[in-house]
Amino acid sequence: MTVMSQQHFYGRKKKLELLKRRVLDLKEGYRQNMAFLGDRYTGKTMIVRKFLSELDDPQIVPVYIDFENADLAYFFYKMAGSLLYHYGRLRGLAVTDDLSSLINATEGNLPETVKAIKKIQTHLAQNREKEAYLETIELPQVYTQEANVYCVLFFDEFQHLEDFAVEDEFQSLGKAIMTQRRCLYVVTSSQLWTAHKILSEKLTLLFGNFEIVEIKPFDMKASREFVLYQLPGLKMSEQLMHFLIDFTAGHPLYLTLTCEELRALCASHKQNEIFLPLLTRAMEDMLRKRWGVLSRHFDLVLDKIASGKGNIVVSRILLSLANDRQKIGELSDSLKLKQASVSGRVTRLVELGIIAKNGNYFYISDRLFKYWLKFVYYKRRRMIEDQDDRLSQEFRREFAEAFETSSANGRKDVSSQVLELLSCFENEALSINGRRYKLPVFRQMTPTRIRMSAGGHLDLIRALSDEGEWLIVLKSGTVSENEISSLVSETKKISAKPQKCVLISLDGLDENARIRALQERMWIWNEGELNTLASIFDKSFITRVQEAKA
Repeated sequence: MTVMSQQHFYGRKKKLELLKRRVLDLKEGYRQNMAFLGDRYTGKTMIVRKFLSELDDPQIVPVYIDFENADLAYFFYKMAGSLLYHYGRLRGLAVTDDLSSLINATEGNLPETVKAIKKIQTHLAQNREKEAYLETIELPQVYTQEANVYCVLFFDEFQHLEDFAVEDEFQSLGKAIMTQRRCLYVVTSSQLWTAHKILSEKLTLLFGNFEIVEIKPFDMKASREFVLYQLPGLKMSEQLMHFLIDFTAGHPLYLTLTCEELRALCASHKQNEIFLPLLTRAMEDMLRKRWGVLSRHFDLVLDKIASGKGNIVVSRILLSLANDRQKIGELSDSLKLKQASVSGRVTRLVELGIIAKNGNYFYISDRLFKYWLKFVYYKRRRMIEDQDDRLSQEFRREFAEAFETSSANGRKDVSSQVLELLSCFENEALSINGRRYKLPVFRQMTPTRIRMSAGGHLDLIRALSDEGEWLIVLKSGTVSENEISSLVSETKKISAKPQKCVLISLDGLDENARIRALQERMWIWNEGELNTLASIFDKSFITRVQEAKA
């Protein structure tokens, strides 16, 4: 059972509705191309497939092309075949998956399109790849004009277009896109750094650059709903569920596989409640054992990036990162290598999306992969002889310790969890959800609770740095515009001129409140911003166990 094939479309409905709205806009004469960017297996492709499964508009012709491990001939075949297939199907013609048959079936109706397709076939036969590429990306323009339809083109892992070794492939695509008024392009990529670089430097458009939509793992609420749906009839404590979500970082694939394993174990043991030993067994079977589904998955990821002569140092870099050596200097010291040598390989890992860079920090963004490197792969490498029983005992002990750490964190109030994050700041500039923040070293932090004149109370942290005092306001529930006015009045009573005022609202702000907060020069952080910081500094995600029970 895959995440997005279910009746319930967890955590992705807004992204799907945005895509549908952009397609409707295309028909209204407004075109906004889109880029879905996110780590592997977070649901980018499944959003596209969900859209395609629900598409029922004869005026919209979809083209889906996966560019991973693709070549130019495949690109052409998929492009031409999809256009002709959908035309023939909608008009009741006899259609197959064979391009020659499709050409014969549609040539009488689409003479110009078929003429262009045959010309591209000639270019490919004569190894004229540049000409074949240029005319393939122009094919949607010929088709939409002749067929009088609109076209939505999905380019999955679009960064692999550069593998075609065609000169100026992205610049040429950008020029083609600009003239194709009846075509909407939706690109996806798992290599965030590379995708951003292409979109900002090579695929810039004169008007209307790509709208970037980040596809992240599920947040706490969506993760919880997803787990409950995946485990029908089975009980799990809130404490254990929060640990599972934190351990997998809400990653759809990992949650899916874990729930499948838990269902199987519950059926095998004839029990309807999941306790820590059963979750431990599930994780050991998947993550520690060599042929476990997650262990094998991570082995393949590592083999792809670290195999071959000269690449052995890549696994050493990842192990150092897994042990929280996060800066180039720290990595080079731990590996006893020159910084230039380490820096080049780290940059390549960032380009591949294996690690993330934020300010001067580098970290493994996939928390479960990091755990596997540190507690499974490292121990396996150091094992002199078969010691499976000892490794099993160690895994279970370390997993239990991780649970205890998560549980202890969950028992703390949000203020205490935020204090731990603030204590990690090292006067670095970090990017959080697209905004750059300079985060100082705080030499004194004091949690405070003040009464609001309108009733109730306000939790905040007074944090003192060398540059001045910060006020970090903690607000539960959705924040309204009136509450922002009250916040401003109350905070002025205790600090007339704070250097910074940060509003942390885990449930978000309405639009008027957001505008007012920005007018007051507040920084606005929600659960996403806090968990970005938690990932960088290797802290547990912010949890609200008591609220979840309610």
